[in-house]
Amino acid sequence: MTQPGRYHSIPRHRRLILDLCRVSLSVPSFPVDRVMQLGEVYASRQIISDRKTTRIGWVAIFLKGYAIVCQEIPELRSLYFCLPWSRIYVHPNTVASITIHRPDDEGVERLIWARISNCETSSLKEIQRQMDAACQKPLREVFLDGLRIERIPSFIRRILWWLAMNWNPRKRARKVGTFSISTLASEDASNYGHPLVVTSSISYTRCKPDGECTVTLIADHRVLDGVLAARALKRLEVILNTIVLEELRTIL
Repeated sequence: MTQPGRYHSIPRHRRLILDLCRVSLSVPSFPVDRVMQLGEVYASRQIISDRKTTRIGWVAIFLKGYAIVCQEIPELRSLYFCLPWSRIYVHPNTVASITIHRPDDEGVERLIWARISNCETSSLKEIQRQMDAACQKPLREVFLDGLRIERIPSFIRRILWWLAMNWNPRKRARKVGTFSISTLASEDASNYGHPLVVTSSISYTRCKPDGECTVTLIADHRVLDGVLAARALKRLEVILNTIVLEELRTIL
């Protein structure tokens, strides 16, 4: 005889993910891909990794490069608001929201979101230091706001999200971000369609030894069109192969 199934409540650590999925339904998004050639970046990073004195991850590399692009293209650090009337707010600097999969203090695997401001003016070492802290420090030190929100009843969380997305543009930029980055490259997979609650989000595949890497930009169509998204990816490839590469070489 077949055993009956059973129900259980939504785990607390899944509540913010449900919130993000619900909020993202109101964002008309589209993806744009570009196959980039990052051979010299790959080689320079590999030399740094082989020396085992300093670690610079691909997330830090893409954060630095894309943040510079966002400073050059104001639309990429803009946020759409529909209330009390439709308008677009341009934030003066970038605030990156990074999706991180890590265990919590009880060893349960979960997602958290780390925010790093001003990656365009930060060094790769500083960006990596903040990434390492978000991945390794106790969750209460790096994700306290998120842990607090998870404890709030669903209907109140919906109100808080509505206020965050529609009320205070400066606070939304600081708390939610101006762009995000989410990748499954470490699992040799790609995620082209993750929920979008900011204006743009970057994802990328594992970079091959010859430097070939597919980068995806998911964009809010209310703020920018496909042509500008494609140009942003093209500019990102240039930045990675010049400014970011030069900094990597100074670390060698």
